[in-house]
Amino acid sequence: MTSLSSLPPDLTQAILGQAVETRVGAGDMLYRGAEHAETAVFGVVVGGLLRFYVHAPDGRSMTVRYAGRGELVGVRGLAMETSTGPATQRYGGRALNGEALQDSTLLLLSRPAVTALARRRAELSWALTREIARQAMTDQELIATNVFSPIRARVARHLLMLAMRVGRELVLRVSHQEIADAIGSVREVVSRALCRFQDEGLVERRGRLTVLRDPRSLYKVSLG
Repeated sequence: MTSLSSLPPDLTQAILGQAVETRVGAGDMLYRGAEHAETAVFGVVVGGLLRFYVHAPDGRSMTVRYAGRGELVGVRGLAMETSTGPATQRYGGRALNGEALQDSTLLLLSRPAVTALARRRAELSWALTREIARQAMTDQELIATNVFSPIRARVARHLLMLAMRVGRELVLRVSHQEIADAIGSVREVVSRALCRFQDEGLVERRGRLTVLRDPRSLYKVSLG
């Protein structure tokens, strides 16, 4: 549970005591624009992969966070709640959305229970604070990459972030448009970058699958 993994056993047991497991299908929404209060999720990703993204006025989108196994989601919305009700609809503004990129399993935590515990136990409050800070730094790094890095670096980074281990290979099922949406670009530009990666032997296209043939070189490219 990221920054919560070092909590004392009694606190961990109290947090997980009211947890509920739920499954989210690929493409299902976790946050939906201005309706965050209705779609807010607070819990731990047990398996799968989620992404959170913002929409631009011109229709493009850009991923601001990925959350995989062991990641805590919704903690910043929890911290923004007030005595008059949840403030999660303000987290990220009207443009923020969240979806499952893969079939995913989440362990939903009790917001009231965790909030009450955090008010009584300093170690939990500190762990949540550290988790919020860690996520903020990770998000800033991803956004900076999307904004300032060359297209090749941005595409390479997202290929590495989305790839899954299948046997001895790193494989992902993602369209050129989906990569473009993730990095705030357009499909034609991404297609050119991927074709160049293929020519260089870094990736291989197998139907709808993209296989990372040379992850080490892709990592070097991702550094810009």
